[in-house]
Amino acid sequence: MTSAMPAPDTVGAGSLRRVELSLAADAQMLFLARMTGAAVAARADFEYEQVEDLRLAIDELCIGLMSARPGAARLTLLFVWDDQGTLDVHGTLTPEEGVSANGRHPAPAVSGSSFELSERILDALVDDHGVETIGEVHRAWLRMRARNTSRDVD
Repeated sequence: MTSAMPAPDTVGAGSLRRVELSLAADAQMLFLARMTGAAVAARADFEYEQVEDLRLAIDELCIGLMSARPGAARLTLLFVWDDQGTLDVHGTLTPEEGVSANGRHPAPAVSGSSFELSERILDALVDDHGVETIGEVHRAWLRMRARNTSRDVD
């Protein structure tokens, strides 16, 4: 399910409900994205199964972005959550100027049926997701809502 991309800056940069991660767009670095997503989901009081679903969804989001532009690029993830149990993950892939892709291990390109499979996986794992490309900048996002109803407000 895809719809309009929500604004990523709904929570101020100094908020305790906002985490930013920037890393080289390298398949070997995706463990950092998964770990960060799991930590944020746990902090947002998500159930164990949803934390694991989010880890898989972050993989799909990142690999989809990285396949959009193979080579040297920077992957930035913004995790924003609220006290109602909604977690948004915004991913942005921007090309790195003047940096060689030598030594990098980009993700395999996703095309055709692989892209459709990725869409179906995200449909099954998250409540909403979408993508957009503006110039050479590729963006993707996903939204997940916690299933549990007992949550403490910070």
